[in-house]
Amino acid sequence: MRETSKGQAFGFLFFTFFIWGSVYVAGKLIADAVPPGLLACLRCCCAMAPLLFMSRKYIGKVKIDRADWKYFAVVGLMGYFLTIFCIQTAISLTGASMAALINALTPVSVTILAALVLKERITPIKLVCLVLALTGAIVITRGADTQGEFAGMAIALVSVIFWGFASVYMRRLTAKYPPVLVTTVGMAFSLIGHIPVGLFTAATQGADIDLRVVLVVLYLGFFGSGVAQFTWVKCLSALPASTCSLFYPLQPVFSALLGAVILGETFTSAFFIGLVLISIDVALSTWETNKLSAKP
Repeated sequence: MRETSKGQAFGFLFFTFFIWGSVYVAGKLIADAVPPGLLACLRCCCAMAPLLFMSRKYIGKVKIDRADWKYFAVVGLMGYFLTIFCIQTAISLTGASMAALINALTPVSVTILAALVLKERITPIKLVCLVLALTGAIVITRGADTQGEFAGMAIALVSVIFWGFASVYMRRLTAKYPPVLVTTVGMAFSLIGHIPVGLFTAATQGADIDLRVVLVVLYLGFFGSGVAQFTWVKCLSALPASTCSLFYPLQPVFSALLGAVILGETFTSAFFIGLVLISIDVALSTWETNKLSAKP
């Protein structure tokens, strides 16, 4: 299979987190029209179309070992079902910026779980990057107009743990299988949870569907849960899971920028302070990765 270079992986990381940052804003646009369970279901069903197209040359041709199916199930049910469901619920309860802030804690869970499960080494630079990442995310969100609903924050924290587990198992699977196949099979597993939850939500809560809702759902599915999930797994196939996770603070940066433009949200000078901290975080992470890869 064609490998992703480290340079390409860093480019994919910026693209992935821009899309994921936009997902919070897009989800907030229709939060009052579509309940979280149904929105998460529609989002992942839409994602299957681009994923099946991108993985068509591998489906039925790449044999998946029986022992690995349980890891695909973990990726699908934890990463693409529980995580996405929790994120949509958190957005509806706390708002886009608060959900993005909590999700920026992902580097902590991924770095710790990657060390425990994948035996990845936590270097001093990574520890510094973790502190910078969390500090930058907190500064940015404190400068934005956010809600602090306890239930939404708790659900967002749970999503961080689920995604941390899923990410380290994605790293293990992409060492053996094409990233797009890992994403597609994982997303297919997620439908085991999404479809019954979505149907139950639609039957009990209903939805107000119009053209705007349809367009946002297609965007969330095609880009947020299809293309971006694929590029994320491509990054995990080329870089350590803990390194990829250190770019998570870019998510609230993009979310705040898009929120200001699309939702009319405002933020203070704290945003720019946080942006500097996060820029240092990304620069340090990139420098360390390049330094380690240059060693014989």
